[in-house]
Amino acid sequence: MPESTYTRRADPELAPKFAKDPVEEGFLEHLNAVLAGAADSELEDVGEPYPTLHVIGVPRSGTTLLYQVLARALDIGYVINLIAAFWRAPVYGVRLAKTLGVDRLESDFSSAYGRTQRVSEPHEFGYFWNDRLRYPDLTERGDDHAESVDWMRLRRTIANMSVAARGPIAFKPMILIWHLERIAQAMPATRFVWITRPARETALSLLGMRESLRGAVDRWASLRPAGDFADAAPEWQVVAQVLLIEDTIASAAARLGPSRVLRLSYDRLCEEPEVVVADTQLLLSDAGFAPDRRDAEIPDRFTRGGSPRLEARHSDEVDRAVAELSQLGPAEWRRVGAMPSAR
Repeated sequence: MPESTYTRRADPELAPKFAKDPVEEGFLEHLNAVLAGAADSELEDVGEPYPTLHVIGVPRSGTTLLYQVLARALDIGYVINLIAAFWRAPVYGVRLAKTLGVDRLESDFSSAYGRTQRVSEPHEFGYFWNDRLRYPDLTERGDDHAESVDWMRLRRTIANMSVAARGPIAFKPMILIWHLERIAQAMPATRFVWITRPARETALSLLGMRESLRGAVDRWASLRPAGDFADAAPEWQVVAQVLLIEDTIASAAARLGPSRVLRLSYDRLCEEPEVVVADTQLLLSDAGFAPDRRDAEIPDRFTRGGSPRLEARHSDEVDRAVAELSQLGPAEWRRVGAMPSAR
C-alpha cells in the first residue's frame, strides 16, 4: 500500500484571522516527517481492545459542541489540540498529553467554526484523516477510493491510540462520513453518534462559515460532495451540500442499524445534554466498554445558535432551495441544472 501524498499546508484562501503561520506549519510538517517512521514501526497488533466513537454530522450541525460535551462528561480519550499536532505520530501525541497532564478537558464550550483554542480542547484531527484516508482536500472521491486506503494500518493506529489513552477514544472525523461502513467493517466495535439539525439552519450557518473563513458567501467551505453545482447560487449550493451529506450518513446509518449509530437532534443536545451523555454511555456499553461519567459539570442546557443578519439576507432563498430540492433526490442535488445560477 503506497504512502499518502497528503501534505499539511496553510490554506491561502482563509481569512487572515483563521490563517495559519506558514513557518509554524513547516516546523510541524518537518517534525511529523521525522517521527512518522518510528511511530509506525512501534504500532502493535493489539486487536480492538476498546470501542471507538465517532461524532458525525453535516458541517455546522452541532458536531463540535457534541464532541466537547462527550469529552468533558465521559471518561474517554479524545484528540486535543496538542495531539492533533502529531498527525503522523498520534500515539506519541496521546502519550505526551498524558505525560504533561493536559489530556482532560476543561471547556467553556466555545468554538469558531469547529476550531477551539485551549490546548486540551477537542480537535477535528483533519490532517490525520486526510493522510490516512488519502484525501488531498475535502472533496468526495469515487466509489473505488476506499480501496486505496490501508484500513488495517488505520485500525492499528486507532487501537494503539486507545491503548495509550487507556480506554475508548472519540473522534470527530469529517471526511470519514464517506466511509462509515468501511471503518465499521475494519473495526466492528466502532460506534457513531450522529447529530442532525434542520437543513435550513445548517445551510444558513454554512453561509456564515463561508463569509467568515473565505470572505464571501460564494466561496466554498468545508466538505464538498461530488456534483456539478459550482455555478449555482450560494444558497442552493449549501442546501445541496447539506442534503447530500445528510443522505450519505442516513444511507450508511440505515445499513449499520441503531445498535451502532445513535441519532440525536441538535435541539435535544441543547435541551438535554445529560440525556445525550447517558445514551452515549449505553451505546459504548453495548459495544463492550461502558465509560464512567466524569466528575465534571456540563450546563443543564445550551442556547441554540443562529444569526439574525444571515436570516435577513439569505433566509428567503434558502427556504426556497430547501422546499424545491427536498422534493428531488440525490441525483438532482448533484446537478447544476436543478438550481438557479449565481447572479
